[in-house]
Amino acid sequence: MKNIQGEGVKSMAWFYSFTLYMALLFFVTFFLFACGNTNRQAAHIPDFPKPSDSSRVEGALRALTLAINQSSPASAYAKRAVILLAMGRMNEALTDIDEAIGRNDDDGSYYLTRAQILRALQQPAKALQNAQRAEILGVDTPELYTLQGDLLQQQNQFDKAKLYIAKALQMAPYDGEAYFFNGLMAARQGDTAQALTLYQQSLRLKPRYLETYNQLASVYRTLGDPNSALVYNQQALRYFPNNARLYYGRGLIYHTEGKLDSAMIYYKQTMKVQPGYYQAYFQIGLINQTYRNYYGALTNYQRVQQLRPIFPRIDTYIGYCHEQMGQYDLAIAAYTKATQQNTTDQQAAAGLWRSQRRQYAQNSYNSLFLPDTVARPMTQARTRTVIDTNRVRISIIQPKARVTTHSGDSLQRTVKPIGQN
Repeated sequence: MKNIQGEGVKSMAWFYSFTLYMALLFFVTFFLFACGNTNRQAAHIPDFPKPSDSSRVEGALRALTLAINQSSPASAYAKRAVILLAMGRMNEALTDIDEAIGRNDDDGSYYLTRAQILRALQQPAKALQNAQRAEILGVDTPELYTLQGDLLQQQNQFDKAKLYIAKALQMAPYDGEAYFFNGLMAARQGDTAQALTLYQQSLRLKPRYLETYNQLASVYRTLGDPNSALVYNQQALRYFPNNARLYYGRGLIYHTEGKLDSAMIYYKQTMKVQPGYYQAYFQIGLINQTYRNYYGALTNYQRVQQLRPIFPRIDTYIGYCHEQMGQYDLAIAAYTKATQQNTTDQQAAAGLWRSQRRQYAQNSYNSLFLPDTVARPMTQARTRTVIDTNRVRISIIQPKARVTTHSGDSLQRTVKPIGQN
């Protein structure tokens, strides 16, 4: 009996031990699962933030500036010029690369950098000279040949340009920029279909090349396909959300469609991103002029003139706003300046003629036109005789009547004036 009870106690002890073990195992398993689930849910928590690209760029600029201040090596100037070029600070970049070439004029890469800067500054002739100098000094890269192809096609030397682009593609068959400049050449030669094909090929090879998006949007806008233009513009904005040129291009698309309010929104966004974007001010001026808001148009045209004094025909637009606002003296001054700068500007000449006559009409109540003395010498001016009717005797002409008979004879009698017997 004692043995049976002992066995039962052992069995109960083993059962409790097993139950405790299973409970502990279940608890550990559940805990590990919960931790794993928590880790999975917390996977989106970002790591410690790394320095941004802008921080690294600024750090590199500070380091190069320090090196320049200490020993002024040509390589430091050249490297800083490359960074400034990428940042769009062209004038500063040009100053640095000129200094680098002044210290070492045997490095072809320096001339290549200067050619790129000059191209960005819209000086293709000088840029081509530097690119050719780089080639003479031994630079043999697809980047150089693509650059030369672009500069040659800008000067309408298409045959030479094709040779350089082909050479670039031989060295780098998957160079998206080379396809882009091939497309640019085709577009300038009037082959729009081939240009679109090459642009799209460029986009497949280099999906982050801004110029390709701009050209595709521009071509489709010109072809009257605003939907396709907007699609490419939107794709570019995904990659370059702070690019003023893209917002300006989007405004142009809506402007071409006649959606002036939408265009105005994107022109203003352009100025918000880049306050000195004078083309956007000009387009807003045109929209205000369309709405006959001449004061708003004038304000934007004057801003264009401040930012870009040599903007084509800006004085004509300013003169027109003054004219429509009745400020004829200011209109005459603006139109006169426009005609002096461009003698073939017919709109300015016509505006000057109108403003002169309207100014005279505003100052004179006798006539709505300028007197002949303004257009002719005094000796040729017509004179007008003034008669004093108080001193001149006027004879009253007496009416007469002639009565014709059926026989053909005529009977003439005098009709006395009314009031006389």
